[in-house]
Amino acid sequence: MFFLLIQKTNAQSFADKLLADSNVTGLQIIYAKKGKITEINAGFSDSEHKQKVSSKTIFQAASLSKVVLAYICLELAGKKQIDLDKPLISYYDYPRLKNDSAAKKITARMVLMHTSGLPNWTENPLKKSWATSTLATTFEPGNHWKYSGEGFVFLQLAIQNILKKDLQQIANEMVFKPLAMKNSSFIWKDEFEPLAAFGHNDKAEQTQRMPFFLPNAAFSLLTTAIDYQLFLNAFYHKYLLTTLSDTVSVYDAKDPKPMAKYLFWGLGVGIQENDLGKMLWHWGDNGDFQGFFFVNPTTDEILVCFTNSANGLKLMKPLLSHFFGTTNWPAASWLGN
Repeated sequence: MFFLLIQKTNAQSFADKLLADSNVTGLQIIYAKKGKITEINAGFSDSEHKQKVSSKTIFQAASLSKVVLAYICLELAGKKQIDLDKPLISYYDYPRLKNDSAAKKITARMVLMHTSGLPNWTENPLKKSWATSTLATTFEPGNHWKYSGEGFVFLQLAIQNILKKDLQQIANEMVFKPLAMKNSSFIWKDEFEPLAAFGHNDKAEQTQRMPFFLPNAAFSLLTTAIDYQLFLNAFYHKYLLTTLSDTVSVYDAKDPKPMAKYLFWGLGVGIQENDLGKMLWHWGDNGDFQGFFFVNPTTDEILVCFTNSANGLKLMKPLLSHFFGTTNWPAASWLGN
């Protein structure tokens, strides 16, 4: 079991001031370095009732959900239950792609590296009409990088069909229980009722608390920073070399952003290069819930930040600079923060 040592530092007062300056309602931070943990909770999970964020507050992880599916996929690949380079259509005949011949080339590797050619979303995936909407590739699979939530849904369906279980069952058996992630789920649980944070828009107005009833590997993970740090610690120690061995550039010549030259994507996770070296990272954005993580494998450092705010990603650069000691963050600049 990964040993947790909670430390109190000046990071608490720093976080309190950061919230006040950035119009972010609440946040949860875990910073881990070589087994020693700093835990920061600040602001409100429910601003209307002045309920404070605690270490047990449940946040939407948004796209950080995708990394959990990546871990599951790599575990299955190691057991020869899925071939990363075999077309996913051979595992699951996805009805939404029936009219797209190029989609027959999409593999798990392409999905994990965001080179599947599929769009991010055809429409809002929470709408009933999304499940039967037509899905088609926008470029030749494997050609270049383009972020896609739809790709991760396709991979999720393929894995579910292989194992004959839904994602919630799979994650419980392969991730949550083995890693002691006691407060994590891809679907809403009744016990989350007193713990789950409410979202807040960019004006800090309280919005909603989305109770996901269907597991979606692209965005529906409900968790805590403590739980997610446990997951990241397992993921990167086991799959660091695998993740770094096969990468694609995020740089898009059609939409050239200078900072993208320092960003790459491996198997399920982003890779940023700066003066600290190569770091693993990912961001999450469900609108009124935003968060991110960074891992520095050279120094064994992990930073996880969850917020219940549409302004949450604005905290990325100041928090990274505070914990890692440099102001050069291509990922934050690329995201416009």
